[in-house]
Amino acid sequence: MRDLLIFDLDETLVHARAMELPHAAAFRCTSYFVYVRPHFIEMLDQVAGLYDIAVWSSSSRSYVDQVVSQIFPSHLRLRFAWCVDQCIQRADPHSGGYVYIKDLRKAQKFGYAVDRMIMVDDSTEKVARQPRNHLLVSPFEGDADDQELLSLGRQLLARQSK
Repeated sequence: MRDLLIFDLDETLVHARAMELPHAAAFRCTSYFVYVRPHFIEMLDQVAGLYDIAVWSSSSRSYVDQVVSQIFPSHLRLRFAWCVDQCIQRADPHSGGYVYIKDLRKAQKFGYAVDRMIMVDDSTEKVARQPRNHLLVSPFEGDADDQELLSLGRQLLARQSK
């Protein structure tokens, strides 16, 4: 069985905002302009043959479904596309709000051992329960010149050649 590569959506693969940036959005999702991180498809093409792919976002089910259907090629079968319902909500003492934890043990029901899962996310607190499984990316805020996914693709390829 291949390793499971799980992507976060917001600020990892896409940036959604109410006001349009100076460059065109990839698509609209309800009242939001959604920008796809540059080099996403290129990186996905590099790694899709090596990893099983999934999505886990702390956003709503309808948002996750809409974004996933827009950015992932129809021929790519995701293992799952989870939303906030699969997260564990915890109080955040720093902000006074909440943080949504993504506990990778929940994905074991698909037959993956936790040590065979990699979570790509811009937020460390969301994967605090399995920090060794986390590949941190810088937050994406719509920059059309962003290069983060090029280096991520190289990292993921290097992990598979070990």
